[in-house]
Amino acid sequence: MLKATKLATLQFDSFFPPNKDASYVLTKGDFRPPNFYIDFLEKIRQSKKACRFIVSDTKINMLASIETFEYAWRAGPLGEVYYTLGVKEFKPYSVKEVKITDYGPNRPKTKNVNTAVSIAKPAPSAPAKKNVYAGCTVIVNGQLHRDSYGAGPGQWRRNFRGKINFINTKGSHPYHVTTMDGGWQGWVLASAVEVV
Repeated sequence: MLKATKLATLQFDSFFPPNKDASYVLTKGDFRPPNFYIDFLEKIRQSKKACRFIVSDTKINMLASIETFEYAWRAGPLGEVYYTLGVKEFKPYSVKEVKITDYGPNRPKTKNVNTAVSIAKPAPSAPAKKNVYAGCTVIVNGQLHRDSYGAGPGQWRRNFRGKINFINTKGSHPYHVTTMDGGWQGWVLASAVEVV
């Protein structure tokens, strides 16, 4: 019998360059030192959440978990950090809800309840605004940015339903938004999100 395919796994070795002067560095305008990427990957790994793993110019684009991340300094150019990164495909899962609409002849009998007495309920007050936290679902109305300090303004989102995966209270745009399945979108202002 055919069975479900196993989750894909990838592992590779590379290094973080110490400066932007090398010819192979393509992000000279937004270069970050090795410690930035080490902290970034460690934060994702320790959060125990899936991330979007993309390899440029290939068809590799999947939700994945960081299974292993090891790094070290070796003999060679000063400041280079060599690392091994292992990722494993992640498939979202949830409880499947079943709604029964017709019991047929086996419908359970219900007892008649006397509802003659009723108590007037006070009018409901306006619900308090919910706090934003990592993993919560939000509605986004605002512009996306590359980082939490407002750099790299990009596309706008209107009534976009997504999730919060990172929070940086020190930044002017403290919330990082993803799609519902983990696809990264960008950083937004606090006023641009509303918890649902």
